[in-house]
Amino acid sequence: MKLRFVATIATAIVIILGIAITSPLFFRPSNNAQTKSKVMLTFIVLETSDATEWCHNLSTMLKEKNLPATIFILGKVAEQNPLYASFFSSKVDFGSQTYNKIDLASINDYSVKLQEVKEGKAAVDKAGNFDVKIFRASNGIPDYDIFSLLSRNGILADFSYLDHFNVYENDQFVRYEAQVYEWKNYSPDFFLNKAKTTQPIIINFDSNHAVSRIGYFLSELQKGDFEFVNASQLTGLTLTSRGT
Repeated sequence: MKLRFVATIATAIVIILGIAITSPLFFRPSNNAQTKSKVMLTFIVLETSDATEWCHNLSTMLKEKNLPATIFILGKVAEQNPLYASFFSSKVDFGSQTYNKIDLASINDYSVKLQEVKEGKAAVDKAGNFDVKIFRASNGIPDYDIFSLLSRNGILADFSYLDHFNVYENDQFVRYEAQVYEWKNYSPDFFLNKAKTTQPIIINFDSNHAVSRIGYFLSELQKGDFEFVNASQLTGLTLTSRGT
């Protein structure tokens, strides 16, 4: 009798569990669930007469939209516009370029290339009281010595490329795939209609374009299902140290 009672209870439990598991009310996390696509906004400050004003306007817009970002600036431009760094919040990372607007690949002397990278970083660090560890080639053209040049200057991440970025890990630079776009070539709808991706989306802007135009573009982009990140958040490293 007891065995029959136990068997009946066991059967009832199995039936109840079966109904619960197949019910839409029973929550089961899907292995195929896709997280939000990560978007990193990068801004290149060019050598223009209004660079300081442009940075001020950009900082105001980013604060209003509560957006993180990553800004790259030539050493010469940072030296000429030392106030630029003070405008931005801690949600903004800073990265260096070469000191002059020059292709490293066009320089034959390694020591001259090393000096360009070193002086570019030093100027950005001095202007913002930073220790920046991010780099982007001034013309988007890297050099075959780039990993040596960057590691000798304590730089941990390189965003010079059109389809990936590199992060210094375990004594070597490791490649990470990315989807890189120049914003002026695409409408916000292009990004809003993109399928979700595990590869980060990097969108490049520069100071040749009015902040008001960029602001409209970003307002539209914020309607999408994106996670906006700066370089530190993307890599999991502290790439802009302040007050050094």
